[in-house]
Amino acid sequence: MLLLPDPLRVTPDDPQLKRLIEAERVRMLFGAALPVELVSSVFAVALAALIGAQVGWLRAVAWALFCLLITATRLTVYRAYVRSQKRDHPRWLTLMVVMSGLLGGTWGLGSAWLLPVNDLNVSAVIVGSLIGASAICTFALQADPRPNRVLNVSMLLPCAVMLFTRQDTYGLFGGCGLLTLMGIMLLEGERSARRITELLWLRFTTDRIAQERAEALKLAQRHSAVKDQFLATMSHEMRTPLHGILGLARLVSQKLPPRPGVLNESREHLALIERSGEHLLGIISDVLDFSRIEAGKLQIDQAPFDLHAVVDDVLSLLAVTAAEKGLPLRREVQLPSPCMVFGDAARLRQVLHNLVGNAIKFTDMGHVRVTVQRHDCESEGPDSPCAKRVIFRVEDTGIGITPDQQTMVFDAFHQADGSFVRRHRGTGLGLTISREIARAMNGDILCESTAGQGSVFTLNVPLPRVTNSEPTRFLATRPASLLGELGFSGRVLLAEDNPVNALVAEAILTKLGLQVTHVEDGQQALALLNPPHHGFDLVLMDCQMPVLDGIEATRRLRCLEQEQGRPSLPVIALTANVMSQDRDRCRAAGMDDHLAKPFTQEDLSAMLKAHLHAERQPSVTA
Repeated sequence: MLLLPDPLRVTPDDPQLKRLIEAERVRMLFGAALPVELVSSVFAVALAALIGAQVGWLRAVAWALFCLLITATRLTVYRAYVRSQKRDHPRWLTLMVVMSGLLGGTWGLGSAWLLPVNDLNVSAVIVGSLIGASAICTFALQADPRPNRVLNVSMLLPCAVMLFTRQDTYGLFGGCGLLTLMGIMLLEGERSARRITELLWLRFTTDRIAQERAEALKLAQRHSAVKDQFLATMSHEMRTPLHGILGLARLVSQKLPPRPGVLNESREHLALIERSGEHLLGIISDVLDFSRIEAGKLQIDQAPFDLHAVVDDVLSLLAVTAAEKGLPLRREVQLPSPCMVFGDAARLRQVLHNLVGNAIKFTDMGHVRVTVQRHDCESEGPDSPCAKRVIFRVEDTGIGITPDQQTMVFDAFHQADGSFVRRHRGTGLGLTISREIARAMNGDILCESTAGQGSVFTLNVPLPRVTNSEPTRFLATRPASLLGELGFSGRVLLAEDNPVNALVAEAILTKLGLQVTHVEDGQQALALLNPPHHGFDLVLMDCQMPVLDGIEATRRLRCLEQEQGRPSLPVIALTANVMSQDRDRCRAAGMDDHLAKPFTQEDLSAMLKAHLHAERQPSVTA
């Protein structure tokens, strides 16, 4: 088995990979050159001293000096290689082959020259030294077969020929033995070179794969950053005019008197504009939520809120939609009122709105029933993980879902009827987003459906009970109409560069009883806030403005307040950027809160309620 050649299993066809392998082979050859030169020099001197008396001191010393000269030459080549900046040049392998031939020839021809024909003891010492030198050099030169081949042939062949000249049994046996050894060394050198080539190919291929993966990861990260920036920019650019459209439609609708005729038709047209804008806003929000889910950046906030009020808000809002289709929206809320729990009220509201809204959308006859109750875990105690879960069951008598479609109902952009002529429009992201939100809250959504009979979607999420809650959190869960009745007093500085959005915000603030001063950039806002007694009670600051943006303006305002030792003025960010990192930037700059565009009068009232003192505080009971 040892004498059989091993087929080369790896062929480095790639030119760049081949150059790397050749350069590494040469490095391995020169890496073993220094110890080989030192060992060969010591052996040459020792051998000359050992056989000098038998073969003649002159001949022995001359051979030893010639070996040292060859060693010095090889060391000079080694030093030049170490200092070279182009170690991958092919000339270094050629020099290594030449130097190996000189070393082998010095030992082979010198040994044949020194070998006494009639002295078997001295001949045995010389042949044994050659065998040892051949073995050492074969091991040192195994990285490439060419230097090994030249060295072994030039080292063993002359001595074998010299042994054959004895013309006796000992000479024949010794010569055949050296030739056999030479063949074995050559074959093992070839096999070792193949193994090293294979290992080097695997090494450089693995390094290349790792490098390509690292570059692919960097490219993916850049693409992700570009996608996030694109989504943030598009969201801002779409939300900004949408805020003006919705705001103006609501303002004009509020000013139109409730009279029949043309005015009533105008009110209906404005309602259609508002409804279309809200539908577009929902699509934008779905796309942003889906991008957060794909990027793994979906955040769940934990805060106390009234679960009963949240459910009541969602069902009261969607009851109007159900009534327009002639569907009864039945509710079975088996919760106390108030029911204070700990969780993310906004995300839960979003999921419930999607589930109940879908049930109404896909149901033409029958009813929609919503059941809310705590998980039945009497045997495990009220504080067990099971008891913390709340079950939301949404049942409809709509078109239902076929079994083959149920496995894909939570897939992104999937709808049971995906054609352009389908009756029920939508992006197909609602259920995908809802399930991911539920899972982020350590819950899940299950679907049971029968085609033609209806569907049941069950939301199961942990919402542990709380005993102490913040009044503002509790107030924020009440119906929005209640917040809109609050009256305010004070001066508000509005920094907004968009004239339409400024008109909408100024009209809402004036209606709420506030005095408004409008500026168009952060520098103008700082100029008004620079005096210690500026007289403003709150600042509504747009984030993206010319000259000086709202982020930097707020940062400078906080530094100014700290230098003058005056209390901080409430600053609320008004921005169409709704990504989590945008909120973090606002907080880091010193802003007190964040109000996303487009916002309603009720949204702004709730924000003002949290940062301004109302003229009258309504009593809210649960």
